[in-house]
Formats: sequence, structure tokens, C-alpha cells
Amino acid sequence: MRSNHFIIFILTSFYCLQFASADQILLTNGDVIEGAVIEQSDDYIVWESVNFGKMTIAMGKVDSVLSSMATADQVTVNQSTVIAKPLEPVSLRGSVSVAGTFISGNEDREEWAGTVGLSHRQDHLRHRANFDYQFRQDQDQSSKENYNLTYAFDWFFKDNWFWSNNLSYGANDDRALDQFYTVSSLIGNQLWDNKGGALSFETGATWINETLVTQADESKLTWNWSTNYRKSLYKNMIFSHSNQLLVAIEDSSDSLFQGNFALDFPLVDQLFTKVELRWVYDNEPPEGIEKVDRRATIGINYSW
Repeated sequence: MRSNHFIIFILTSFYCLQFASADQILLTNGDVIEGAVIEQSDDYIVWESVNFGKMTIAMGKVDSVLSSMATADQVTVNQSTVIAKPLEPVSLRGSVSVAGTFISGNEDREEWAGTVGLSHRQDHLRHRANFDYQFRQDQDQSSKENYNLTYAFDWFFKDNWFWSNNLSYGANDDRALDQFYTVSSLIGNQLWDNKGGALSFETGATWINETLVTQADESKLTWNWSTNYRKSLYKNMIFSHSNQLLVAIEDSSDSLFQGNFALDFPLVDQLFTKVELRWVYDNEPPEGIEKVDRRATIGINYSW
């Protein structure tokens, strides 16, 4: 019996000594857990806790790991070791699409449409830029031009939550806008963003200033709600949808909704045939302008 007790005592002592100088993991919510790192990747840490056993902790919830023993890959601070959480990799995404139509004979018409979009993210910061251009000329030589240049700066301040500030400038002959600009400050959430797809939403305030073709100026503060969705289908097709709702703060009957649906069919590598439908509903358009505006295009899109 004494020998059994001695063995139990040795095993218990060995277990206690194992954690006598245990490492500590500091979580972003302020919790500190003693133990040791079993495994570590860019996405998670497998942690052997003194009190709770083996735990898998997402890297996004880890502030730092403190250790009493340093290695060549660790930085010693006040006789403790800080294993820093790796930064998110730099990502640059973009797309360029072009569509054109030429008709001659009984009817002469020329149409061009092009879009360039870029997104760059590193750690907690993301930059987004987009340029959309449309040109149409009919047989009577009358032409219409629409364009919109947008830039957004996003700061991810907590997990997937971000604060977005963006500017846009453009013109739209179809809606009798000689020029317009908007300034927005929004709070958003990037629910997910990976190779399989992405979904995000944003809401906040947008200031709009419009100069009509009649040279009349209109300004208003609006509530802004928008979503962006992307989904990979059958591993080689891409469906995307975005929408935006703007409602005037002083007059809720003054609103505008615009939606965009697109389907990309693969050709070779990163080159796609793009089918796109845009739909705009303006509840209070300028005089002589229809409330509903639609546009369907088929073109070529290159994405990376």
C-alpha cells in the first residue's frame, strides 16, 4: 500500500511541477488563463490549461501569451516572453469589367459601360475604391453619360465590426443630375469574407448634395442602409448582390433604393462573362424623370 501511495505522490508532484512555472495567455476580454501552448497556427491556439484542460482558442480572441522561458523566436520583456498575435496578411482584390453595344442600320446607337473595383486590407485597415462609367449615344447624336467614383476607408475596431467613412462624386444624365457628391459615416459588420463568399452590412448617415441639369441645388441628410453579398457557385461561378437604401431624415417619403445583381460565368483562369442587372427606384425624382430606372449588361470581367 505504501508503494502505491508513493507512486501516486510522485505522479501528482510531477503534474504540479509541470505547471509550477506555467505560461499565461491573456485574452482580449481581460481574462488570464495559466497553462502552456500545445499547438499554434494563424487561426487558433491549442492551450493546455491548468484548471480547464485542453482548450482551442481563436487567435482573434488572444491578446498575448506570457512565458517564463524564451526561445529564439520570442521576445523577452521583463523576464517574460510575449508571443505576439500574427497580423492578418495583406490582401489586394480587384475586378475590371467592360461591356459595349454597337447598332447600325435602321437604328444607330453606341453604348459603353465599364467598372473598376479595388479592395486592399492589412490588419485592421481596409481601403475600397470603385469607378463606374456609362456612355450612350443615339442616332439623333444626343448622348448621355453617367459616372460615379467612390472611395471608402474602413477601420476594424472589434472583431468583424468596422467604422467606414466614404466619399463619392459623379453625374447621372439619366436622372437629370449634372453632378452630385456624398459623404458618409457608417458602422458595419463583415459577417464573413473568404474564397467561398462574403456578406457585410453597413448603416449610418449620408450627406447628399445634388446639382440638377436645371442648375438647381438640393442637399439633404439621409439614413443609409446597405448590404453586399458574394457567393461562389459550383466552384467556378460567382453570384453577387448589393443594395442601398437612402431615406431623408427630414422627410421619410423622400427615399431612393438601388440594387445590383450579377452572375459571372468562367471563361479562362480569372476571366469571366458577366451578366449584370441594375435597378434604381427614386421616390421623388426630378421633374420629367421616371421613378424606376433599369439597366442590363453583358460583358467581360477580370477578377483577382
